[in-house]
Amino acid sequence: FTEEFYMSKSDVFHLGLTKNDLQGAQLAIVPGDPERVEKIAALMDKPVKLASHREFTSWRAELDGKAVIVCSTGIGGPSTSIAVEELAQLGIRTFLRIGTTGAIQPHINVGDVLVTTASVRLDGASLHFAPMEFPAVA
Repeated sequence: FTEEFYMSKSDVFHLGLTKNDLQGAQLAIVPGDPERVEKIAALMDKPVKLASHREFTSWRAELDGKAVIVCSTGIGGPSTSIAVEELAQLGIRTFLRIGTTGAIQPHINVGDVLVTTASVRLDGASLHFAPMEFPAVA
């Protein structure tokens, strides 16, 4: 496929989605692994596969009668940035990142459920949005 052909079928290049695909969704659940997307969407009502292109797999489902997008981001800051920016271009305003994480605190064990409130920003991509001195705190 050429870029011209691909863009004629979608509003954003990497995700291969159109604004119409979102059906008014404002929330996106964004796991890293494409294999988790269908499993997450299947936990909601009316799951529909929208697109799959490289590391980005997207489904739409309904939660409490509202459209929700589930879209994989791949690994790392750069591919996450691509997914989040393109979803925002289509109208998504809230992102819920779920998946695995690392921790350096000895009291955190494998299998613990964590709600991350901050991170170490040494990825390269986040420097395009905020200076290194800006705290990475939710």
